[in-house]
Amino acid sequence: MSPLDTPFEDPSGERWGVWQAFEEHTVRLCIAGEEVKGCFPTREEAISFQLQQLQSRLSWPRTALQPLPERSPIWDHPEELEGMKQYTFRVPRHAGKALDAAQLEAYHEQGFLLNLPVLQGEALTEATQCFEELLQERLDRAPDVDSRFRAAHTLSRPLHQDLVHHLATHERVLAIVEDVREFCCWSAHLFCKLPSDPTEQPWHQDAGFWPLSESRALTLWLAFDPVDDTNSAVTFVAGSHRLGRLPWQPTASSRHLLTQEIPDVDLLGEKVSCRLAPGHASIHSDLTVHGSLGNSSTRRRAGLALRFVACDAVCLGAMINGYEMNRAVILPKGKLSDPQGHWRSLKKRPGARRKAKGEQRSDRPDALDQ
Repeated sequence: MSPLDTPFEDPSGERWGVWQAFEEHTVRLCIAGEEVKGCFPTREEAISFQLQQLQSRLSWPRTALQPLPERSPIWDHPEELEGMKQYTFRVPRHAGKALDAAQLEAYHEQGFLLNLPVLQGEALTEATQCFEELLQERLDRAPDVDSRFRAAHTLSRPLHQDLVHHLATHERVLAIVEDVREFCCWSAHLFCKLPSDPTEQPWHQDAGFWPLSESRALTLWLAFDPVDDTNSAVTFVAGSHRLGRLPWQPTASSRHLLTQEIPDVDLLGEKVSCRLAPGHASIHSDLTVHGSLGNSSTRRRAGLALRFVACDAVCLGAMINGYEMNRAVILPKGKLSDPQGHWRSLKKRPGARRKAKGEQRSDRPDALDQ
Protein backbone atom coordinates (compact mmCIF):
# COMPACT_ATOMS: atom_id res chain seq x y z
CA MET A 1 0.00 0.00 0.00
CA SER A 2 1.26 3.50 -0.78
CA PRO A 3 -0.03 6.94 0.23
CA LEU A 4 -2.13 8.97 -2.16
CA ASP A 5 -0.32 11.33 -4.50
CA THR A 6 -2.25 14.32 -3.18
CA PRO A 7 -0.30 16.88 -1.10
CA PHE A 8 0.01 16.17 2.60
CA GLU A 9 -2.63 18.17 4.46
CA ASP A 10 -1.63 20.01 7.64
CA PRO A 11 1.08 22.44 6.48
CA SER A 12 1.23 23.87 9.98
CA GLY A 13 2.59 20.57 11.29
CA GLU A 14 0.50 20.85 14.45
CA ARG A 15 -0.80 17.28 14.65
CA TRP A 16 0.58 13.78 15.09
CA GLY A 17 -1.46 10.60 14.74
CA VAL A 18 -4.25 9.44 12.43
CA TRP A 19 -7.17 11.70 11.53
CA GLN A 20 -9.61 12.65 8.79
CA ALA A 21 -9.04 15.88 6.84
CA PHE A 22 -11.77 16.61 4.30
CA GLU A 23 -12.09 13.45 2.17
CA GLU A 24 -8.70 12.02 3.16
CA HIS A 25 -7.39 10.15 6.16
CA THR A 26 -4.04 11.51 7.25
CA VAL A 27 -1.20 9.68 9.01
CA ARG A 28 1.68 11.56 10.61
CA LEU A 29 3.91 9.66 13.03
CA CYS A 30 7.29 10.13 14.67
CA ILE A 31 8.98 6.71 14.74
CA ALA A 32 12.48 6.45 16.20
CA GLY A 33 12.95 10.17 15.62
CA GLU A 34 11.88 10.07 11.96
CA GLU A 35 8.71 11.65 10.59
CA VAL A 36 6.45 9.28 8.64
CA LYS A 37 3.38 10.59 6.84
CA GLY A 38 0.81 9.85 4.17
CA CYS A 39 -2.80 10.38 3.03
CA PHE A 40 -5.31 7.63 2.27
CA PRO A 41 -8.89 7.37 1.00
CA THR A 42 -10.16 5.32 3.96
CA ARG A 43 -9.60 5.07 7.69
CA GLU A 44 -8.82 1.36 7.37
CA GLU A 45 -6.00 2.01 4.90
CA ALA A 46 -4.56 4.75 7.10
CA ILE A 47 -4.51 2.49 10.16
CA SER A 48 -3.04 -0.36 8.12
CA PHE A 49 -0.24 1.97 6.99
CA GLN A 50 0.38 3.05 10.60
CA LEU A 51 0.71 -0.56 11.77
CA GLN A 52 2.92 -1.50 8.81
CA GLN A 53 5.30 1.33 9.67
CA LEU A 54 5.48 0.30 13.33
CA GLN A 55 6.26 -3.26 12.30
CA SER A 56 8.87 -2.40 9.66
CA ARG A 57 10.65 0.31 11.67
CA LEU A 58 10.33 -0.94 15.27
CA SER A 59 9.46 -4.64 14.80
CA TRP A 60 6.36 -3.91 16.89
CA PRO A 61 4.64 -6.05 17.94
CA ARG A 62 6.82 -9.14 18.28
CA THR A 63 3.91 -11.50 17.59
CA ALA A 64 0.73 -11.07 15.59
CA LEU A 65 -2.02 -9.20 17.40
CA GLN A 66 -5.12 -11.12 18.44
CA PRO A 67 -8.58 -9.99 17.34
CA LEU A 68 -9.90 -6.92 19.13
CA PRO A 69 -10.49 -7.83 22.79
CA GLU A 70 -13.80 -7.25 24.50
CA ARG A 71 -14.13 -3.76 25.93
CA SER A 72 -14.26 -3.28 29.70
CA PRO A 73 -17.80 -2.61 31.03
CA ILE A 74 -16.27 -0.45 33.78
CA TRP A 75 -13.68 1.71 32.03
CA ASP A 76 -14.56 1.72 28.34
CA HIS A 77 -16.96 3.03 25.68
CA PRO A 78 -19.05 0.99 23.19
CA GLU A 79 -17.20 -0.26 20.12
CA GLU A 80 -19.53 1.59 17.73
CA LEU A 81 -18.03 4.93 18.83
CA GLU A 82 -14.50 3.92 17.83
CA GLY A 83 -14.88 4.86 14.16
CA MET A 84 -15.90 8.40 15.12
CA LYS A 85 -12.72 9.13 17.12
CA GLN A 86 -9.60 10.86 15.83
CA TYR A 87 -6.37 10.02 17.63
CA THR A 88 -4.22 13.12 17.25
CA PHE A 89 -1.72 14.85 19.50
CA ARG A 90 -1.73 18.63 19.07
CA VAL A 91 1.51 20.61 19.37
CA PRO A 92 1.31 22.64 22.62
CA ARG A 93 1.11 26.42 22.83
CA HIS A 94 3.96 28.86 23.19
CA ALA A 95 5.45 29.53 26.64
CA GLY A 96 2.96 31.03 29.07
CA LYS A 97 2.28 31.43 32.79
CA ALA A 98 3.88 28.30 34.24
CA LEU A 99 5.76 26.42 31.51
CA ASP A 100 8.66 27.84 29.55
CA ALA A 101 9.51 27.10 25.93
CA ALA A 102 11.91 24.30 26.85
CA GLN A 103 9.27 22.54 28.97
CA LEU A 104 6.64 22.78 26.24
CA GLU A 105 9.13 21.41 23.72
CA ALA A 106 9.90 18.53 26.09
CA TYR A 107 6.16 17.83 26.42
CA HIS A 108 5.89 17.83 22.62
CA GLU A 109 8.83 15.45 22.25
CA GLN A 110 8.15 13.09 25.19
CA GLY A 111 4.40 13.31 25.83
CA PHE A 112 4.86 14.08 29.54
CA LEU A 113 6.53 16.44 32.01
CA LEU A 114 7.80 15.62 35.51
CA ASN A 115 8.56 17.49 38.73
CA LEU A 116 6.25 20.48 38.33
CA PRO A 117 5.91 22.24 41.72
CA VAL A 118 2.28 22.87 42.73
CA LEU A 119 1.91 22.83 46.53
CA GLN A 120 4.31 23.57 49.36
CA GLY A 121 4.32 24.46 53.04
CA GLU A 122 0.95 24.91 54.73
CA ALA A 123 -1.01 24.37 51.51
CA LEU A 124 0.57 20.94 51.05
CA THR A 125 0.05 20.05 54.71
CA GLU A 126 -3.66 20.94 54.57
CA ALA A 127 -4.26 19.07 51.31
CA THR A 128 -2.48 15.98 52.62
CA GLN A 129 -4.45 16.06 55.87
CA CYS A 130 -7.73 16.28 53.95
CA PHE A 131 -6.67 13.33 51.80
CA GLU A 132 -5.74 11.31 54.92
CA GLU A 133 -9.23 11.85 56.36
CA LEU A 134 -10.94 10.83 53.13
CA LEU A 135 -8.75 7.73 52.85
CA GLN A 136 -9.30 6.68 56.45
CA GLU A 137 -13.08 6.82 56.01
CA ARG A 138 -12.77 4.30 53.20
CA LEU A 139 -10.31 2.03 54.97
CA ASP A 140 -12.40 1.93 58.15
CA ARG A 141 -15.25 0.32 56.19
CA ALA A 142 -13.07 -2.31 54.46
CA PRO A 143 -13.62 -5.79 55.97
CA ASP A 144 -10.35 -7.44 54.79
CA VAL A 145 -6.94 -6.78 53.25
CA ASP A 146 -8.05 -7.10 49.62
CA SER A 147 -10.96 -4.76 50.29
CA ARG A 148 -8.55 -2.23 51.80
CA PHE A 149 -6.45 -2.32 48.63
CA ARG A 150 -9.54 -1.72 46.48
CA ALA A 151 -10.91 0.97 48.79
CA ALA A 152 -7.65 2.90 48.71
CA HIS A 153 -7.62 3.09 44.92
CA THR A 154 -10.58 5.46 44.66
CA LEU A 155 -12.53 7.79 46.90
CA SER A 156 -16.25 8.47 46.77
CA ARG A 157 -17.62 10.98 44.22
CA PRO A 158 -14.27 12.75 43.77
CA LEU A 159 -15.33 15.83 41.80
CA HIS A 160 -17.73 16.74 44.60
CA GLN A 161 -15.03 16.66 47.24
CA ASP A 162 -13.86 20.09 48.41
CA LEU A 163 -10.25 18.92 48.18
CA VAL A 164 -10.59 17.90 44.54
CA HIS A 165 -12.52 21.02 43.53
CA HIS A 166 -9.96 23.23 45.27
CA LEU A 167 -7.01 21.58 43.54
CA ALA A 168 -8.72 21.38 40.12
CA THR A 169 -9.16 25.17 40.24
CA HIS A 170 -5.85 25.92 41.97
CA GLU A 171 -4.03 28.84 40.32
CA ARG A 172 -0.86 26.85 39.76
CA VAL A 173 -2.70 23.81 38.34
CA LEU A 174 -4.64 25.96 35.88
CA ALA A 175 -1.51 27.84 34.86
CA ILE A 176 0.16 24.54 33.95
CA VAL A 177 -2.70 22.97 31.98
CA GLU A 178 -3.72 26.20 30.23
CA ASP A 179 -0.18 26.65 28.94
CA VAL A 180 -0.89 23.52 26.90
CA ARG A 181 -4.56 24.15 25.98
CA GLU A 182 -7.79 25.56 27.42
CA PHE A 183 -9.33 22.78 29.53
CA CYS A 184 -12.13 21.81 31.86
CA CYS A 185 -11.71 19.13 34.53
CA TRP A 186 -13.99 16.22 33.68
CA SER A 187 -12.74 13.62 36.16
CA ALA A 188 -10.53 13.03 39.17
CA HIS A 189 -9.08 9.93 40.76
CA LEU A 190 -7.59 9.80 44.24
CA PHE A 191 -5.02 7.03 43.91
CA CYS A 192 -3.42 5.26 46.84
CA LYS A 193 -1.38 2.08 46.54
CA LEU A 194 -0.90 0.76 50.05
CA PRO A 195 2.27 -1.12 51.06
CA SER A 196 2.29 -4.65 49.56
CA ASP A 197 -0.63 -3.86 47.22
CA PRO A 198 -0.05 -6.19 44.21
CA THR A 199 -2.41 -4.29 41.87
CA GLU A 200 -0.81 -3.36 38.55
CA GLN A 201 -1.87 -0.86 35.92
CA PRO A 202 -0.97 -2.53 32.60
CA TRP A 203 0.46 -0.51 29.72
CA HIS A 204 -2.24 1.62 28.13
CA GLN A 205 -3.21 4.91 26.48
CA ASP A 206 -6.04 6.78 28.21
CA ALA A 207 -7.42 7.94 24.85
CA GLY A 208 -8.38 4.39 23.91
CA PHE A 209 -10.98 4.26 26.70
CA TRP A 210 -12.56 7.71 26.45
CA PRO A 211 -15.30 8.55 23.89
CA LEU A 212 -13.82 11.86 22.71
CA SER A 213 -14.01 13.19 19.16
CA GLU A 214 -10.28 14.00 19.38
CA SER A 215 -7.47 13.01 21.74
CA ARG A 216 -7.51 16.34 23.55
CA ALA A 217 -7.16 15.24 27.18
CA LEU A 218 -4.36 15.68 29.69
CA THR A 219 -3.83 14.24 33.18
CA LEU A 220 -2.09 16.11 35.99
CA TRP A 221 -0.90 13.70 38.73
CA LEU A 222 -0.17 15.44 42.06
CA ALA A 223 1.85 13.51 44.65
CA PHE A 224 0.98 13.50 48.37
CA ASP A 225 3.80 11.03 49.17
CA PRO A 226 7.38 10.69 47.89
CA VAL A 227 7.13 8.58 44.72
CA ASP A 228 9.95 6.50 43.23
CA ASP A 229 10.57 3.11 41.65
CA THR A 230 10.35 1.27 44.97
CA ASN A 231 6.73 2.25 45.71
CA SER A 232 5.22 1.84 42.25
CA ALA A 233 5.96 5.06 40.38
CA VAL A 234 4.07 5.42 37.10
CA THR A 235 6.31 4.73 34.10
CA PHE A 236 5.90 6.57 30.78
CA VAL A 237 7.09 5.49 27.32
CA ALA A 238 8.79 8.57 25.87
CA GLY A 239 7.53 9.61 22.44
CA SER A 240 4.69 7.07 22.34
CA HIS A 241 2.10 9.87 22.04
CA ARG A 242 3.23 10.50 18.44
CA LEU A 243 2.64 6.92 17.28
CA GLY A 244 -1.16 7.16 17.06
CA ARG A 245 -3.55 4.85 18.87
CA LEU A 246 -1.86 1.50 19.57
CA PRO A 247 -3.90 -1.74 19.55
CA TRP A 248 -4.19 -3.54 22.86
CA GLN A 249 -4.39 -7.19 23.78
CA PRO A 250 -6.55 -8.92 26.41
CA THR A 251 -5.05 -9.58 29.82
CA ALA A 252 -6.59 -11.92 32.36
CA SER A 253 -4.19 -11.25 35.23
CA SER A 254 -6.00 -10.94 38.56
CA ARG A 255 -3.52 -8.22 39.53
CA HIS A 256 -4.34 -5.98 36.58
CA LEU A 257 -6.69 -3.06 37.14
CA LEU A 258 -7.56 -3.01 33.42
CA THR A 259 -8.61 -5.86 31.14
CA GLN A 260 -6.42 -4.83 28.19
CA GLU A 261 -2.76 -3.97 27.74
CA ILE A 262 -0.43 -2.72 24.99
CA PRO A 263 2.21 -5.41 24.31
CA ASP A 264 5.98 -5.10 23.80
CA VAL A 265 6.27 -1.48 24.94
CA ASP A 266 10.05 -1.83 25.25
CA LEU A 267 10.14 -1.58 21.44
CA LEU A 268 8.22 1.70 21.37
CA GLY A 269 10.59 4.00 23.23
CA GLU A 270 12.52 4.71 26.42
CA LYS A 271 10.77 3.97 29.72
CA VAL A 272 10.91 6.88 32.18
CA SER A 273 9.85 6.56 35.84
CA CYS A 274 7.72 9.35 37.26
CA ARG A 275 9.64 10.15 40.45
CA LEU A 276 7.95 12.95 42.40
CA ALA A 277 8.34 14.78 45.70
CA PRO A 278 5.19 15.59 47.73
CA GLY A 279 3.47 18.64 46.28
CA HIS A 280 5.00 18.11 42.83
CA ALA A 281 3.09 16.95 39.76
CA SER A 282 3.48 15.33 36.39
CA ILE A 283 1.36 15.86 33.28
CA HIS A 284 0.87 13.46 30.39
CA SER A 285 -1.09 13.32 27.15
CA ASP A 286 -3.96 10.87 26.78
CA LEU A 287 -1.95 9.23 23.97
CA THR A 288 1.17 8.63 26.08
CA VAL A 289 1.66 4.94 26.91
CA HIS A 290 2.05 4.42 30.66
CA GLY A 291 1.56 1.88 33.45
CA SER A 292 2.67 0.93 36.95
CA LEU A 293 3.64 -2.18 38.90
CA GLY A 294 2.35 -3.36 42.26
CA ASN A 295 3.72 -1.71 45.39
CA SER A 296 6.08 -4.23 46.97
CA SER A 297 7.57 -1.68 49.37
CA THR A 298 6.67 -0.76 52.96
CA ARG A 299 5.69 2.76 51.85
CA ARG A 300 2.37 3.77 50.33
CA ARG A 301 2.06 5.81 47.12
CA ALA A 302 -0.73 8.39 47.20
CA GLY A 303 -1.68 11.10 44.74
CA LEU A 304 -4.50 12.87 42.95
CA ALA A 305 -5.04 12.49 39.20
CA LEU A 306 -6.91 15.46 37.71
CA ARG A 307 -8.15 14.74 34.19
CA PHE A 308 -8.63 17.73 31.92
CA VAL A 309 -10.07 17.89 28.40
CA ALA A 310 -9.97 20.69 25.83
CA CYS A 311 -13.45 22.15 25.50
CA ASP A 312 -13.31 22.02 21.70
CA ALA A 313 -13.42 18.22 21.92
CA VAL A 314 -16.84 16.55 21.97
CA CYS A 315 -18.05 13.64 24.08
CA LEU A 316 -19.42 11.23 21.45
CA GLY A 317 -21.65 9.24 23.80
CA ALA A 318 -21.91 7.43 27.09
CA MET A 319 -19.46 4.84 28.32
CA ILE A 320 -20.64 1.25 28.62
CA ASN A 321 -21.54 1.83 32.28
CA GLY A 322 -23.76 4.77 31.25
CA TYR A 323 -21.44 7.54 32.46
CA GLU A 324 -21.29 10.65 30.25
CA MET A 325 -18.01 12.55 30.41
CA ASN A 326 -19.59 15.93 29.70
CA ARG A 327 -22.50 15.80 32.14
CA ALA A 328 -20.78 17.26 35.23
CA VAL A 329 -17.37 18.93 34.91
CA ILE A 330 -15.43 21.68 36.66
CA LEU A 331 -15.29 24.71 34.35
CA PRO A 332 -12.43 26.87 35.71
CA LYS A 333 -13.77 30.04 34.05
CA GLY A 334 -17.46 29.19 34.17
CA LYS A 335 -19.27 29.55 30.85
CA LEU A 336 -16.24 31.31 29.39
CA SER A 337 -14.42 27.97 29.48
CA ASP A 338 -16.96 26.47 27.07
CA PRO A 339 -19.16 29.05 25.29
CA GLN A 340 -20.82 26.24 23.29
CA GLY A 341 -22.19 24.66 26.46
CA HIS A 342 -21.29 21.08 25.54
CA TRP A 343 -19.43 20.52 28.83
CA ARG A 344 -21.97 21.00 31.62
CA SER A 345 -20.89 22.50 34.91
CA LEU A 346 -20.86 20.36 38.04
CA LYS A 347 -23.53 21.09 40.63
CA LYS A 348 -22.29 20.60 44.16
CA ARG A 349 -24.13 17.90 46.12
CA PRO A 350 -24.26 16.89 49.77
CA GLY A 351 -21.17 15.04 50.92
CA ALA A 352 -18.60 17.37 49.39
CA ARG A 353 -17.26 18.84 52.59
CA ARG A 354 -15.24 16.93 55.12
CA LYS A 355 -17.35 15.27 57.82
CA ALA A 356 -16.77 15.70 61.50
CA LYS A 357 -15.77 12.51 63.24
CA GLY A 358 -18.85 10.34 63.75
CA GLU A 359 -21.03 12.37 61.38
CA GLN A 360 -23.06 10.35 58.87
CA ARG A 361 -22.14 10.55 55.18
CA SER A 362 -24.82 11.23 52.57
CA ASP A 363 -22.84 10.50 49.41
CA ARG A 364 -22.44 7.16 47.67
CA PRO A 365 -20.17 5.80 44.93
CA ASP A 366 -20.93 6.60 41.32
CA ALA A 367 -19.36 5.75 37.96
CA LEU A 368 -16.22 7.73 38.74
CA ASP A 369 -15.46 5.51 41.72
CA GLN A 370 -14.70 2.42 39.63
